[in-house]
Amino acid sequence: MMRNSIFGAAALLAASCTPALNVEVTNNTQLERDDETVEIAWSEVAALEGVTPENVVVLDDEREQVPSQVLYRGEAEPQALIFQTDADAMQTKRFRITTGTRQAYPAEAYGRQVPERYDDYAWENNKVAYRLYGPALETSPEKLVTPGIDVWVKCTDKLVIDEWYAKGDYHHNYGDGMDCYKVGVTLGSGASVPFVDGKFWFMDHNYATARTLDNGPIRTTVELTYAPFDVNGTQVSLVKTISLDANQRFNRMDNLYEGEFTEMPVAAGFVRHDVKQLTNGDDWMGMCEAASDSKDPVRDGDIYLGVILPGGEMMPDTLGHAVAVKSVKSGQTLSYYAGSGWSQGGVDDMNEWIEEITAANAAATKPLQVTIVKK
Repeated sequence: MMRNSIFGAAALLAASCTPALNVEVTNNTQLERDDETVEIAWSEVAALEGVTPENVVVLDDEREQVPSQVLYRGEAEPQALIFQTDADAMQTKRFRITTGTRQAYPAEAYGRQVPERYDDYAWENNKVAYRLYGPALETSPEKLVTPGIDVWVKCTDKLVIDEWYAKGDYHHNYGDGMDCYKVGVTLGSGASVPFVDGKFWFMDHNYATARTLDNGPIRTTVELTYAPFDVNGTQVSLVKTISLDANQRFNRMDNLYEGEFTEMPVAAGFVRHDVKQLTNGDDWMGMCEAASDSKDPVRDGDIYLGVILPGGEMMPDTLGHAVAVKSVKSGQTLSYYAGSGWSQGGVDDMNEWIEEITAANAAATKPLQVTIVKK
């Protein structure tokens, strides 16, 4: 017994002597946070002796390993370290970043280009799934050109993209969810387009290139480029970067418009189908509608949509859409958030959906505060 105690004490002493970065994460609001992503610049992490993307680990207060991901953002060198945590109102939690053997974290966020389905780009996490349309679709029998984002509703926490594409019958619910959302030539469930002289200016082509910048286990990010297109006589190009984190329903959308313009209004939001409820706050809008691409909408449930655009003007009924509008300068990134839920997949009613939007808005505008504790 004494020998085991000695070995245990020695192991604890060795762990305590391992170089570590002490981190405090504080929720400075009265709103409880669930699975919110914490981000630390890799330049801070790199101060640890011997740390690499392959051996960096995050430990909680009980020295249990917390799933983490090293972000590259499409670069050759690491850019940041992320992990997720809950936090009660006004709570501070403590973590240690150190070196060790990384556990095998299950992937909860994933995306890829789908050449077998006309170059769709599809992405998902353990709650939601989406897709955008690619260049091959333009010359397919469908001949569809649209900026719109499609929603795939889910009632499972497993990743389904590869399985559903392989099956080829995702318009029927086999128990995990389905595609019962109609896009057409619209914004779909959260795209943006220039909104000039009272008109939406849609792209002439689907995305031109797609580059996956990071791909799980916590965050998946894609960069999509669009060829220049006409906006009221001016050629405008777009680079769209979309990020989705595990356990969250909202995507972060970073849209960079460039062209010979000083300032240009941009509309971000969703098409209106059979709207049942719609409400908005100062910086957000939420909607509930019946399944729009379904032979039996009652059977297939309701879809919830939301957009968050700090500083935007909420326009709930404009050209068949509900949009948030904000002007940007050429080369200035428009950042907003767009998400979805399903009445058969974790969002029971509009009150719950507003709670989801409120939580996403808090994470976007008042994120958890990270402090590196110097000792």
